[in-house]
Amino acid sequence: MAAALTPEHVSSLSDTAVLDALREVEIRRRQRYRDELVLVAEIESRGIATSRGVHIETSALLRDMFNLSSPEAQRIVAHAEALCGSVTPTGARIGPQLPVVADAVGDGVISPGHVEAIRKAVTGLPDTASPEDRAIAEKILCEAAITSEPSHVKRLGEEIALRLDPDGDEPKDKDLLRPQRRLDVQETRDGRVLGRFDLDTETGALLTTLLSPHTAPQPTEDEPDRRSRSERYGDAFRDILTLAAQCESTPSEAGEPATLMVSVTLEELKSGIGHGLVDGYWNLSAAQIRRIACDAAVVPVVLGSKSEILDIGRATRVVPRAIRRALIRRDRGCSFPACAKKAKWCQAHHVRHWAWGGPTALDNLVLICARHHQVIHHSEWEVRIRQGLPEYLPPSYVDPERRPRRNTLHAMRA
Repeated sequence: MAAALTPEHVSSLSDTAVLDALREVEIRRRQRYRDELVLVAEIESRGIATSRGVHIETSALLRDMFNLSSPEAQRIVAHAEALCGSVTPTGARIGPQLPVVADAVGDGVISPGHVEAIRKAVTGLPDTASPEDRAIAEKILCEAAITSEPSHVKRLGEEIALRLDPDGDEPKDKDLLRPQRRLDVQETRDGRVLGRFDLDTETGALLTTLLSPHTAPQPTEDEPDRRSRSERYGDAFRDILTLAAQCESTPSEAGEPATLMVSVTLEELKSGIGHGLVDGYWNLSAAQIRRIACDAAVVPVVLGSKSEILDIGRATRVVPRAIRRALIRRDRGCSFPACAKKAKWCQAHHVRHWAWGGPTALDNLVLICARHHQVIHHSEWEVRIRQGLPEYLPPSYVDPERRPRRNTLHAMRA
């Protein structure tokens, strides 16, 4: 067993040595969790908890031994079963559900939080998923967990489930004929209006697209914007109502009018069969998208079209509309690893800065949210384009080998 670290010893280490020591301690902690799961799995297979006469299940034994909460104890037992296998009442041993995850925990590269996210994602796959589908999903999620936090793995699992069952529950005919949209409005004596609404996906996407340009904080030179989020949204709602009344202009965002980006093949749009993405997130049937196209301006995104203006060289730093649309089609949202921000919240960033001679061209641009734009400009993270896609190199203190990372979440929405 390694000697315990003391404050005196640690204070004598260099900054790099402190970070290396922390990384080593965390790897050992994760490996010891695998050892714990092996022991718990053995307790479960032998029925040790039941044989003690007091406890009826292993989670209750763990709870009493280590003063754990019931959910935490139950989660440990579930992890032991998933990573180490189990034994049937007849004595037959069943192999682990997540062997790839078990190896990753043994190597110390993923945490218990990642294990839980992957376990829930794989067990939550649709019943139609084959054993091969589940094995592939486990591998994809485990690879993502090595470079991403558990919440990102959870979202990626949801995207995989959607891919395996894009239709979901078959909608009822009456729901297609009359989508469920409700708006309850009540006017008070002093003229104020109170209400609540419940919108279907199609209408909700339209509403959030219209609201988005008006919801950002608007500080003045003298003080910050002190409005709460709900107050900003209330003011934004007033703005779009005013614009609707004028019916002459629409709000703009990054130089674009309010636009719903629809990605669907021409054949699916014509036939009404299949699915597509609206605003880079909402999964709608081709029939619904075709209905949107009946009463809205359609922005076609054609892959490989030679008529697209995707490079204007050094003419201007401002990204023209055609290039931004192609950028949205390629990155689908913030390209920084594990970021789920949609394209509407993102800016175009020159990989090679325009001031340093970088062109305003698709192969020199990435879509990135404001927060991660700051990270790229003011930290050791680096971005580059490889094989037509953005990838990021983490600082050496995050990964000594600086292995490139990509945003796999948006890739699942392709």
